[in-house]
Amino acid sequence: MSLDPSGTSLSTSAPPAAMDPRIPIILRMRRGAGWFLTIAILSGVNSLLQLFDAKIRFIFGLGITQVVDAVAHGMGQRGPIVVIVVDGLFIVMLILCSRWAKTGSQGAFVGGMIAYALDGVLLLVFSMWLDAAVHAYALWMIWQGYTASRELAQMQQAARSRDCRSRGFPEHGHPDSRHRGHEAQCAGF
Repeated sequence: MSLDPSGTSLSTSAPPAAMDPRIPIILRMRRGAGWFLTIAILSGVNSLLQLFDAKIRFIFGLGITQVVDAVAHGMGQRGPIVVIVVDGLFIVMLILCSRWAKTGSQGAFVGGMIAYALDGVLLLVFSMWLDAAVHAYALWMIWQGYTASRELAQMQQAARSRDCRSRGFPEHGHPDSRHRGHEAQCAGF
């Protein structure tokens, strides 16, 4: 412990997580959102492996891309184009879900989870039990990110509500027209 010139003690700075309770929640949200990107990358690698007739694949990839790859394999010269276009659409969708979910978009989490759950159902239809189990695990991890995004949104809404009340505005804004700027900031609570 050190003292400043006036003789009072200076405490060492607290770690960032202790200063802002949102940090662990944001990290949990981003970890959940990161699963979308991981799945997208591994699905892309799986598609490339299929194009080159490799006998290996990653279990975290999409089932729909496996189906498209198998169908396209029998299409001759058009097959690789179909793989690139169709698989690319699904991969871009997952990349966008990851990007938007990392910013806290609950819609991106929900939309991505629904799409991935439907992909898991496709795996069950083809009796790919281990792949479906891995999908369930990934969905659980994404769900953790979604719940964190909801928690963060609630914390931010509570902070805005406290800020409005501290300025003397009711939660639904101030009816006096002189305070329209602050009213817009405090509306919607």
